[in-house]
Formats: sequence, structure tokens, C-alpha cells
Amino acid sequence: MKPAGPNQNRFMEPLRSHRPRQLTLSTPKAGVLVPLVETEEVGVLLTVRAAHLNSHPGEVAFPGGMWEREDQNLAETALRETHEELNLPPSRIQVLGSLSTGLSKAGVQVFPYVGWVEHLDDCRASPDEIADWFVVPWAFFAQTEPELIPVHRHGTDFQIPHYHYQGRHIWGLTAMILLELINLVEGTDWPLPAFTPRDDDFSV
Repeated sequence: MKPAGPNQNRFMEPLRSHRPRQLTLSTPKAGVLVPLVETEEVGVLLTVRAAHLNSHPGEVAFPGGMWEREDQNLAETALRETHEELNLPPSRIQVLGSLSTGLSKAGVQVFPYVGWVEHLDDCRASPDEIADWFVVPWAFFAQTEPELIPVHRHGTDFQIPHYHYQGRHIWGLTAMILLELINLVEGTDWPLPAFTPRDDDFSV
């Protein structure tokens, strides 16, 4: 991995002092990677989930998946899944820090990790899980006001951000994770949910 340059430090420095909110439910856990890559400019790598999947088919998402027993921690989960989905090995990714735990509709705790990807050579989608991948310039998120739509979920009223980029719809938990990073790096104050659910909120 190359020494950190000014663009990488722009993300690394605020993440070092960030204290993300962590949920401690007994519900299932997943790890996702927020991959940042610098080509001509810094961009965010996103995937389009395969249409045949049972969970969130065809939606834009970060690479990631459910924690497995062989994973030492959820950062390792995120890196393993990124390798499986996009053929990007962990040796090519430097984890810069973590963001607040998200909560899916089904109550899965989603732990996001921001990673700096050295390059995208040989990046390719695994057809079992991923239909496509694309990169959005960071400047787009820094300069674009999200569409905020109010919802009530997990006992909390909050607003879900929506972005539209070249025909891609980026919304839901993916957009909320992005919004926290945008606030952190750009000094903005877009509203984010403060989930305080209990385990019995997800009892059958």
C-alpha cells in the first residue's frame, strides 16, 4: 500500500477522531465496505445487487454481507465479502475507520467500514451476487443536496436520503451510511437517525 496522499488524508483524519454509534442487539450482524478509490479524482465504488437475490434485488449497495464464524471481526467480514463480490483482495484495501451501525428493515445490524482501495485492476462482479459496479465521484455527493423522505421505522421517525446519479438510484441504508461520511468529511449537518431499538422490537 502506498503512503497516504492528501486526498486519502482528507478522509483518514476525520475518521480517526470519529466516535460512531454502535448498536449492541443480539440480532444478526453484517459488515459492509465503503470503498473509496482515487483515479483521476476520489470516487465511491458501489454495486448493483443481482436481480435473482432474495434480499434487495437490483438495488444499489455497498459490497458486504453477513458475519460468518471464521471472521475474526466485522471489518474482516466486509473485506472478505468485497473480495468475493468484486475480486478485490484485502491486501489492496486499507481500512481507514468505521461509521455508525445501521439497521436494516429486518433488524440486521450493519457495520460499515471505510476502505481506501489501491486500484481497480481486475475488479469484476461475481454474477452470483452482483449485476454491475460503478464509481461515483466524491464531488457529486459533496455538492448534491439529497432528497429526504420521512419514514417511521424501528420506533423512530427519520428521513431517508435519496440520490440519483446517471440513472442509478442510491437510497436507503446505503445513502444513510454515505450521508454520515459526507457530514464527517464536508462538515455538513444532514439529519441522521439515532436508532435506539431493543431486542424485543424484532421478536416474532
